[in-house]
Amino acid sequence: MTVPTTDAPQRRLQHPGRILVVVGLLAAAVTLGAIAINAADTTRAGEEPRESVQSVNPAPGEILQDAITADLRNTLTGVLVIDGIEVPEDQLNRVEPLGQVSFRPGPGKDVVRFEPGEHSVVVLFWEQGEERPASPQSYRWTFRSVN
Repeated sequence: MTVPTTDAPQRRLQHPGRILVVVGLLAAAVTLGAIAINAADTTRAGEEPRESVQSVNPAPGEILQDAITADLRNTLTGVLVIDGIEVPEDQLNRVEPLGQVSFRPGPGKDVVRFEPGEHSVVVLFWEQGEERPASPQSYRWTFRSVN
């Protein structure tokens, strides 16, 4: 039994430098992609990256659908200031164990509905069980109303 042989000449790499350049560029692209993904801001719009304010609703720039809510760290409490006017305490809704404070416009409230356009909200916050400081920490955002 004879073993078949190939008499075809072996193909030699004519330009090994090109292969090295292509492999190097691919490696650089993969590395840059990994860095970009790692550095990307993955928070949803409206999520405050600081740990004191966990989220706000509506998110910055979004349209008001329901209530205005600031979800603070569980040990915090606060008040809402909407368009420069602090919401009276008796019109705020709170979930103290979760650090949430919210306001829903409606009958019997200082704000029955928001005029169309952009509105600003500031949540002033401090540790639960402590007196409200003269200059509490704050977070500001805006939302839109279409009513």
